[in-house]
Amino acid sequence: MKAKMPKRLLHLVNVRTVGGVERIFADFVAHSPLFPIQHLTVADHGATAPTLAPAILRHSQICGINTFLGLPIPRRPRILRALNRERLIRKLKPDLILIWNQFIDIRAFSQDSRWPCPVLHYEHGGAWYQQAPALAEAFFRRIDGVIAVSQAARRTLQLKYQITQPVDVCLNALCPGVLSAKSVAEPRTLKSGRPLILGGAGRLVPVKCFGLLVLTVKALRTRGVDAEAVIAGTGSERAALEALIVKEGLQGKVRLVGLLDDMSAFYQGIDVYISSSMREPFGLTCIEAAAWGVPVVAAAIDGLPEAVRDGVTGLCIKPTLSREAYHALTQAPIDPSPLVYWPGEDCLAPPKMLDPEMLAEAVLRLTSDHDHYRQMSAQAIADIAGRGDFGALCDDLYRVMARYLES
Repeated sequence: MKAKMPKRLLHLVNVRTVGGVERIFADFVAHSPLFPIQHLTVADHGATAPTLAPAILRHSQICGINTFLGLPIPRRPRILRALNRERLIRKLKPDLILIWNQFIDIRAFSQDSRWPCPVLHYEHGGAWYQQAPALAEAFFRRIDGVIAVSQAARRTLQLKYQITQPVDVCLNALCPGVLSAKSVAEPRTLKSGRPLILGGAGRLVPVKCFGLLVLTVKALRTRGVDAEAVIAGTGSERAALEALIVKEGLQGKVRLVGLLDDMSAFYQGIDVYISSSMREPFGLTCIEAAAWGVPVVAAAIDGLPEAVRDGVTGLCIKPTLSREAYHALTQAPIDPSPLVYWPGEDCLAPPKMLDPEMLAEAVLRLTSDHDHYRQMSAQAIADIAGRGDFGALCDDLYRVMARYLES
């Protein structure tokens, strides 16, 4: 019997930088597919981030749109690289194109111009950014379907851009290696004789609002609670956070530990995880914390209530703090995002941040009763175990693609 020819799956993705989407992409191409696949990657640059390179270079051919016949193509005028992208797509003759969280500008091309196969958009937060209406309209004219990382991502696309394409929701999952030492992920017990440790992790950028974690420690200590915090990550807001820590006299009580290669020690060392973001399409670090038995406090906006089961694995509280009030409290830069998704009202509306006093109250609700804390820790572990692993997510993605390949 003749062997089935592999389907050519072409990815449009940024592989030069490392973020949540890029890590998922690298792990996805390394996962065994449900049917024969040849991965092809067309990126803005041919260079690949060192941490992503081993998986991507082993499992996918990579072409950068920034060169042609070995010669560099300048960034401007943008049409030059766009033309090269179109050339590569038609040269590679894919069976399906998957666009990873990018709104590609194709306004220079005819509205009747189509790529030679079905096209899917993987939505992982790109919809929250402000896009020119003409750009979004032209982009979705080429899209046949959408895979969304959460129900919040699906509704944001539908409400903001009025898309009519079918949307399959494939909830985010733990990336491989998060629970490599799963045997130690057992229900937690609060320890006497040491401070209560809060944790936060992510890029140190305005949208993450890590200043709230600093102010929550202050609010708890004002109430007589021996509280500290650890913040993992790097980014442009580090200097502002350092200044806030000094201003509030919390040197040694709030530690910025930078980018960690092994997050297991981080999650094992904290008692409560705080997701302080003003917007979040899902909240991957929330399920990572829960997998380690750490209860989570998060805002009841965007996809966070899909990652944190309110009253079961943690608490989702309604944010009430305005951006102006947050800036006045922290002097930190303000993210310009105009709208976030409010699940309770099923609408898009301006964002608000979590009030530090409300965060402190939520932390006390989780930790004042040791038996209740241990029960929530056990529920968090059980919830993540029941969600399905990263392999199951990859299989779901392939099943969605198979429908379009067969149509």
